[in-house]
Parts: sequence; C-alpha cells; structure tokens
Amino acid sequence: MKLPTRFVTSNGDRRMFGAATRALVCIAVLMAGVVVFAGSAAASVGGTLYAGGSFTSAGGDTATNVAGWNGVDWSALAGPNGEGTDGQVSAFTTYQGKLVAGGSFLNAGGEVVSGVASWDGVSWQPLVGSSGAIGVAIGPLGFVRSLVVYNGDLYVAGAFPRANGVTVNNIARWNGTDWFPVTGPSGTGVLTDGSSIAAVVWDMTMVDGKLIVAGEFNTAGGVAANSVAAWDGSTWSSVGQPIAGASVLAVTNHNGRIVASRAYAEDNISVNDVVSRDAGTWTALGRFTGDIRDLTSYNGLLIAGGQFGQVDSLAVNHVAAWNGGSWSALSGPSAAGTNGDVFALTAHQGYLIVGGSFNQAGGQPAANIARWNGSAWSALPGGGPDGTVFSLLST
Repeated sequence: MKLPTRFVTSNGDRRMFGAATRALVCIAVLMAGVVVFAGSAAASVGGTLYAGGSFTSAGGDTATNVAGWNGVDWSALAGPNGEGTDGQVSAFTTYQGKLVAGGSFLNAGGEVVSGVASWDGVSWQPLVGSSGAIGVAIGPLGFVRSLVVYNGDLYVAGAFPRANGVTVNNIARWNGTDWFPVTGPSGTGVLTDGSSIAAVVWDMTMVDGKLIVAGEFNTAGGVAANSVAAWDGSTWSSVGQPIAGASVLAVTNHNGRIVASRAYAEDNISVNDVVSRDAGTWTALGRFTGDIRDLTSYNGLLIAGGQFGQVDSLAVNHVAAWNGGSWSALSGPSAAGTNGDVFALTAHQGYLIVGGSFNQAGGQPAANIARWNGSAWSALPGGGPDGTVFSLLST
C-alpha cells in the first residue's frame, strides 16, 4: 500500500494520523514464527541506479515498486518466484554485497519478507532472526523508512514495534545473522511520551562517527531528545535540536555537519525549514513553503527536495540548492525544478538524480525521475516509472 502519511502536509495532522495508524499496528502486528530457508551466492549490484516507490512499470516494462537502471534501460528485480514487492519501497542501502530494500511491503519476489529484504542480483531473501521471525513487525500499516550501515551492522528504522519477537521501538540492528534492539542508557529505541506508536523514524545518517536518527519522538534510549538523536554504538544522546514537537523529515551529513529539515508550528503558523548544526549550535538556512522530504550533497552544494514551491520567497519548484550563503533554483533548459513533488535525491555518475511525482523537469518531459547536470535537466534514457518514486540509490 502507499503510505498516506507521505502526503499529510500539516504538522498537526501528520502527528495525529501517524499516532492513529500506528496504534492499529500494535493491534494487528505480525507475530514471529515463520522460518524461511533461502539464499544464493551473492552477485554484484554495483553500477546500477535503483528506484523504489509505488509503481507498476519502469521504462514501459513491468516492474512492481522497485526497478534498476543500467544507464540505458530499466529492469525488474525478478527472482525465481516473482518480481518486485507487494507494497511501497521507501528505502535502500547495500549491505554485505547485497542491495537491501525497506518499505511497507510484506512480500518481495514472491517471498515473505516483512518490511525489509535483500537482493543479491538473482533472488530476494528475507532477514530471518534467531527466533525464526522474518524481518520487522510492520503489520498492515507500519513501515521501514530508513536503512543505514553503521559499524558493520545494518540499522533499520521507521514505524514498527518489534523485530525477532523483541520490542525495539521503531529502530533495530541486524548483524547479518540476527536482530537486536538499540538500547541504552535507560531505554530502547525512540518513543513519544512513552509510546512507541506515537513515534516514528523518518531518516538516518552518520556524522562524527555517530548514527544520527531523525523523526518524530521526544526520547531516545530513555534520553530526552527533540526528534533528533545520536547513537554511538552503545548509548543514545541528544544533539540539542531546540524545537519540541517538530517533525524532522530528512537529515544528512553535509560538509561534516548535521543538516536537517523540520516541520513545526510557530504562533499557529506552519513552518518548514532547513537547519544546520555546527559546534553544538543550530542555524536556520532558509524557510520553505512546504515539507522538505530529502536532502543530499551534489558537487559541493546542499540539495533539498520536497513539496514546496519557494524558499525564502524565491521560486524554485520542489528542488533547491544551497551554496553556503544562499539558495538558488535548479534551472534549464526552459524552466526551474519540477512540476510536482520531489521525494528522493541522489548523485549518480556525475548527475543529480531526482525522483518523485512529476512529468516535467526543467520544462522537459520526465516520468517521475529526472537528472540535472549542473546546468540543465533531462529525462533518463529509457524513460521512468509510471508512478511515484520515493527512494533512490546509486551503486
């Protein structure tokens, strides 16, 4: 299913919807106990651009919610028992030579996987814990939203209460053979007012040797933290994000600093901004007219993509670049930005790749994915997916 929270733009509505839907997860969550025997020799997944989201084809060929692009053509990720996933793909990374995908799906390639699965170039495999439990307990309305490899382990985060039959509270660690909670100093995972179902992790990155976790929560490992926290491999700590109740939708490492996007209310007015943390101080870089859904670095620039038309009164159309002093639009050849929402950004083979829900970029036709070379936009050779792109990965 496509996750409705991706399109809730009011901060209050986003939090109310998230709490309500994740309450249902606790009621109807998947239980541990299915054992899977699967595996094959790892194949290379390098040199490919992967797109995930909610779509049924890419480049005119069948590809369900996930596809790979080799620079010329798109292809499905098809195993012996089927291709693609039965729900939205929202996150990617690589781990131990394999592609790992996360989202709101229960099956991948015809295999039961529950929210997260690996692809070795030939087939999909579940991540099965020592208890026999498959993946993470996403239930019908939970999801995986971010995947990061840190200190040799795979960290999986989003909205889910358990992994391997153990309470993890929206973030879990996979060491290649088993699942573990992320605990310390006085609690596990992230919570809002003591509740797992009212909390969520939207994004993760690494800065200064620590895993940075962002979302909607007010404690991490029992430590007070306003929607951004750091994990050093043994304990959680706050990074001092000052606005309580803010939704932190994206976080990245730009020039060695934490850069995050926030959505919150100020004097009953919705605020969307990008902030940077330097030497313990948070500094606002600009205000936007809608949610900023992803952040990345490209050719020394900080790139923001999302559901906005302007930043600091400058028309940019869903994607903008920060050069360290000011924001600018990404223009060319005949217009700026895209004509619809942007949800995913990555650099790939010298280009900035942008994914979302649009049919034009720079005034040129582009099917939900486009590339920018620093001066002009163009479609990808081979076309693009027929639905919304929520995640991208360059390998």
